[in-house]
Amino acid sequence: MNERTTNWLEEANWDLGNANILFENDRFNTVVFHCQQAAEKAVKALLYHNKINGWGHSIHSLLEKYKNIKNENFDNIERLALSLDKHYITTRYPDALPNIAPHKAYNKQEAEIAINQAKDIINFVNKEIKGD
Repeated sequence: MNERTTNWLEEANWDLGNANILFENDRFNTVVFHCQQAAEKAVKALLYHNKINGWGHSIHSLLEKYKNIKNENFDNIERLALSLDKHYITTRYPDALPNIAPHKAYNKQEAEIAINQAKDIINFVNKEIKGD
């Protein structure tokens, strides 16, 4: 694995670790944001591993780039990506949701779901990289 891929994957795992620390402190909107970041960075690692530009913030769009070179269907992972993509802005900006601040809009259950989604995407990336 090249250094660029390793660095992005390490940061993905670091963000997931931060999400778990924040979860223990009931910072659920920030948990969800770090999960989105973890998944995004993991997919970027996969792209860089395959010598593809990993520019952008949409996990789903990044996966599309990978899907195009693999000619395979990753429906389950794409669904997880779409779910996490919805939280990129709403977890952070007070005007992203109608009349509610992000820290009041997210709950423990949503944070747990996001952690599991990020783990699944990171596991997918690890399997794809090891399969090359």
